[in-house]
Amino acid sequence: MTVTIRAYDAMDGRERDIRTLVFVRESAWRPEFDERDEQGATTHLPAFDDADEPVGTCRFYLDAAVEPHRYVIARLAVLAKARGHGVGSALLDETESRIAALGGESAWVHAEFDYYPFYERHGYVLSDDVYDNGRHGWLSKQLNRPCVKAS
Repeated sequence: MTVTIRAYDAMDGRERDIRTLVFVRESAWRPEFDERDEQGATTHLPAFDDADEPVGTCRFYLDAAVEPHRYVIARLAVLAKARGHGVGSALLDETESRIAALGGESAWVHAEFDYYPFYERHGYVLSDDVYDNGRHGWLSKQLNRPCVKAS
């Protein structure tokens, strides 16, 4: 499967449908949508398959209130039919690249215990900020900033 990822400043209905299926129906997570979904300071990255059908999504935003160059990657979701085809990895890689290009030095994700291994395979490290008996926690990764040649 070839994955195409596009960036938008606002969430559209297709992303909303994916997140509703993955987070609300499959995981019974509520509330799924928050104020960041409607703000322009969040970048949304939907992923599309070969037929240009949406199969995944995630979002990221600057969390400068905590650290000046810290970004949060959130709501990474892949439809069941597209899992195991690298969609989640493609979304994560693209998001990290975009964050680094913006000058981001670290990426943080909040995840459930079952998803720690996915992020750890991508170089994320579980922080001390865990709760719910370790079922939820923050993972982080230092990003390599793009090299800038001196002129």
